[in-house]
Amino acid sequence: MAVPRRKHSRARQAKRRAQWKGIAAQLVDCSHCGSRIRPHTICMSCGHYRGRQVLAVRG
Repeated sequence: MAVPRRKHSRARQAKRRAQWKGIAAQLVDCSHCGSRIRPHTICMSCGHYRGRQVLAVRG
């Protein structure tokens, strides 16, 4: 396996890591209760997915 010959400086590490960009999670409104959820997932507030009740929610 390849092993680095020298330690990379903090500046080089910072320059490399500066290219990584996180993106905010995309959220949509639940069609049944209106809470914000990730797309293509069951709403944990009401238990609906694509207009149908698929999960029994307590409370």
